[in-house]
Amino acid sequence: MSGNTAKRWLLAWPGGALIGVGNGILREATYGRWASQRTAHQLSGATAVAAFAAFFASLERRWPLRDTREAVEVGAGWLALTVAFEFAFGRLVAKQSWEDLLADYDVTVGRTWPLVLVWIGAGPAVVRALRARP
Repeated sequence: MSGNTAKRWLLAWPGGALIGVGNGILREATYGRWASQRTAHQLSGATAVAAFAAFFASLERRWPLRDTREAVEVGAGWLALTVAFEFAFGRLVAKQSWEDLLADYDVTVGRTWPLVLVWIGAGPAVVRALRARP
């Protein structure tokens, strides 16, 4: 990974982890109590994407990414850190089974987590491109 800006973005990754954890807590404390599990996860996916979009936009304003390559590298780094955190936390702290962890990846039953991961990977490049538009 090249450049101080990319390093700053990667050092900001714990803020993204807090978004993910906070989003899950919000789901369980509010609409997760009355909505079906499928609907709750879909709403949670949408709120996660919106929160990450806002966070990426704020990081881009503070530390603009130099070019598309740097933005793609940052997105790949964020994606790797997020998946590693998800599985490490899920297995070691939450004591979830592999089956439970992988269930969040099943879009055929309405899970939107893979779409959130796509956004985490692509988001830095998208917000950079939007900022760079004339």
